[in-house]
Amino acid sequence: MNRSFVIDILKLLAAQLIVLHHLSAYGPMAEAIRSVWPSLVEHFYLDARLAVQVFLVIGGFLAAQSIGGRRDRQNPATLIQRRYLRLMPSFVLALCWVSSLVWLMRPFISGDWLVDAPNLHSVLAHLSLLQSVLDVPALSVGEWYVAADFQLYALLVLMAYWLKSDRALSFGVAALTVASMWGFNRFESLDNWAIYFFAAYGLGVLAAWAHRSSFDQLVLGAVLLLGEESLWAVPRVRLALALLITLVIAYASLNSHRLARFQLKRQGHLMVDSAYAMFLTHFGVIVIFSAGWEYWQLSSPKAALCLSGLAWVTSMAVGVLFHLKAEKPFTAWVNQPRQGHFVSQLQQALAQTQPTIAAWVANGAKR
Repeated sequence: MNRSFVIDILKLLAAQLIVLHHLSAYGPMAEAIRSVWPSLVEHFYLDARLAVQVFLVIGGFLAAQSIGGRRDRQNPATLIQRRYLRLMPSFVLALCWVSSLVWLMRPFISGDWLVDAPNLHSVLAHLSLLQSVLDVPALSVGEWYVAADFQLYALLVLMAYWLKSDRALSFGVAALTVASMWGFNRFESLDNWAIYFFAAYGLGVLAAWAHRSSFDQLVLGAVLLLGEESLWAVPRVRLALALLITLVIAYASLNSHRLARFQLKRQGHLMVDSAYAMFLTHFGVIVIFSAGWEYWQLSSPKAALCLSGLAWVTSMAVGVLFHLKAEKPFTAWVNQPRQGHFVSQLQQALAQTQPTIAAWVANGAKR
């Protein structure tokens, strides 16, 4: 799959905005900055989190490209399992990193913004990616998105399996996208489920298929128009941004030959590739800097601004290091065929135990 300059830039910017959003939401430094520059903190807290819509549209776009033809559609369990094993190594390692830091730094940090300590119930819920559905307290920030991404991908794969032809699948994705725009996405009580986010994710899927035929372009155009009408009915900035990002990446996809000469440098590609790692690990960096702030009894808003900037840069560095030294090798090891069919046995075990784990966690939640 060829790299897209536009998608790389969007991912890079969105990842930085998410870190800035969390820097404005957690820790004593944010409160110190708010006392002098309240509008700055409010901007990053309220507006930067909209970058999630960028990830949702791009996630749908990339997922649609990865599913492929009918042969892949006949093996939904394999594709879903592959996605699970793609997400989980980094996810588990990052949760261990964050939980360890919270445990070590908790004595030095005041306030109630720290995540809870892990227990068996919460660990099993996170391993099954059901923590949001079961309303289990998060072990880190942003981990809900990993669960939502997995739900969305699984839903798309199952639709591709049930709707065999390309046209039927385009219609199905378009219908669910419009249903989400006009219905599900308007109720925040549904924000633990894929149908809530499919408004943005489905737009990305349809944008990826727009190059296949004029029919798919017509479908995308119709959905964009219906999305605009939905904004008139119930204005939502997040949906407006998703529609805009869809137009941008659809144009970039349809004109890829014109944009081929634009590429990031190797360092830029590394930053883009490590965006997921930074997303998973940056809360640990916030915890470290917050502990240092309180240990040295700092209070100056300027010091808070400088320290927050340093935490931002450190988050990028930790993300790159985590990507190179943990995410890449561990993911490759998990997915690599081995003698004795270790990985295939692991995959079979996961497939067999996941329903049991889900039932166990659900019973625990009821109690």
